[in-house]
Amino acid sequence: MSGRLKGKSIIVTGGESGIGRAIALRCLDEGASVVISGISEADMENTYSEALKKGIDERVQKLITDVTEPDQVQQAIDFTVEKFGRLDAAIANAGAFCSSTPFGDWSVEEMERLVSVNLTGVFYLLHAAAKVLVSQGEGGSLLATGSSTGIRPIPNLVPYTSTKGGVHQMMRGLAVELAPHKIKVNTIVPGMAETRPVISQQGYVEAGLKMVPMNEIVQPDELAAFVALSLSDEIPHITGTLLKVDAGRTSA
Repeated sequence: MSGRLKGKSIIVTGGESGIGRAIALRCLDEGASVVISGISEADMENTYSEALKKGIDERVQKLITDVTEPDQVQQAIDFTVEKFGRLDAAIANAGAFCSSTPFGDWSVEEMERLVSVNLTGVFYLLHAAAKVLVSQGEGGSLLATGSSTGIRPIPNLVPYTSTKGGVHQMMRGLAVELAPHKIKVNTIVPGMAETRPVISQQGYVEAGLKMVPMNEIVQPDELAAFVALSLSDEIPHITGTLLKVDAGRTSA
């Protein structure tokens, strides 16, 4: 690895599995200190154990955090600053997926769940992190995980695509507002990614790949590599951008 994130302090929500796990491990490999934040204790232990195998005990911490609880999110930001002395980047990756369901069959409760995790939870993290970055006065990065469905929707996922589209717009607005503070704000946009919620739904990948020009699924490690580069000082002016790694899905 290049060590392009050496000395940076980063928190990743939803860091215990899938894309978040890949991002957390890649940032560690690139020299960052990382708080792996998540809600699943079993997955957290597995990811934390994998991180410790790298021999970087002093650069990794774990923390159970429910992003739908603002007090817990604030505590996660405070924990990161306490452990590593500062904050350089916050990655709002925690998210909820859903089963394919006709619009008329969606429940209010399911819509509220998706909004709470995918949209409001992202706001909580960015809100708490931005205040720290601004007060430090040294720039930094905020990044959220969006979705290609937030750009090119597919049927029967309206609540999910709505929340991800909201994330995209939130990040664009925040990028403009925080630009004077030299804070980069970007969104990683996966295509059909090989994560547990995606591959667990029977027939979902096969159907989805028909809309992907490369006809290939995106790996979390590929997304993590792009994230690490975007967080680095090598690209100081990348902000307000949808970082699409989607095998062409949103261009077709």
